[in-house]
Amino acid sequence: MNNCAQIAGARASRAPGKPAHCGATTIFAAKSLFVLLFGLVLMITAGAQTTSQSGYDIMKKANDKPTGNDMTANVLMKITSKTGSVKTREFVMYELKQKDGSSSILIKFLQPADVKGTSFLTLESGNGEKSQYIYLPSLKKVTRIAASDKNKPFMGSDLTYDDFGSRKLDDYSFNLLGEEILEGRACWKIESVSKDTSQSTSKIISLVDKESYIVLKADFYDKTGALYKQMAVQKSDKISGFWTMLELEMKNLSTGSSTSLKFDVVKYNTGLSPSMFSKDGLGK
Repeated sequence: MNNCAQIAGARASRAPGKPAHCGATTIFAAKSLFVLLFGLVLMITAGAQTTSQSGYDIMKKANDKPTGNDMTANVLMKITSKTGSVKTREFVMYELKQKDGSSSILIKFLQPADVKGTSFLTLESGNGEKSQYIYLPSLKKVTRIAASDKNKPFMGSDLTYDDFGSRKLDDYSFNLLGEEILEGRACWKIESVSKDTSQSTSKIISLVDKESYIVLKADFYDKTGALYKQMAVQKSDKISGFWTMLELEMKNLSTGSSTSLKFDVVKYNTGLSPSMFSKDGLGK
């Protein structure tokens, strides 16, 4: 099996939450996995709102929220197949943001035995350029994630490598489609259309909470315009003054599988050292 096959063949892991409220993950606000994704992200309450904001204005406010200088969390990832079989992975996630706008995310897998020791590093410059590396104990070496592999599953989950780190707002056009109520929360409905035709996702329709500017739900559409993936933040709470995602689920409508993430023991501003975010230190 070659390196790419082994990388694509891995999987994920651990933690609890609070009552459903506002969560924080968005394709742009994803300065971290909490970013989703995101750029899975962490958010704090926003300031005053205006009534004449455009879709771009709203997403920029979501993207620009401060989330602390650094963050540490234990994460439980649970991957459920179409048939109902479940695989779990536990890892620790570290994030560091620098004054120059650059950021780093380090993930170290703890359990089970077949992924223990696997490490994943995302380095992002101030202009949004990303470099990603993975250390697999079976290979005993660090491998760079190629640009052609960015849309492949991360550790066998319904997340991709590209979900780690932020995305440039200038790479998308935004349309404010209207307003909706989601579980009692007033939201803006925004369409984000990718300008990059190489992206597997052509557009994303998000519900952004009006109070906190967090994305509570996101629908992902492929190049044919078909809905193929859905994200929902299920639980969140304020930790050290920051809105923190505690539970997230990503559903893959194409495969019938889903991936949930639960965050625990979340800590901010503990003084993480930049030296720990080095590709040369992966696997050590």
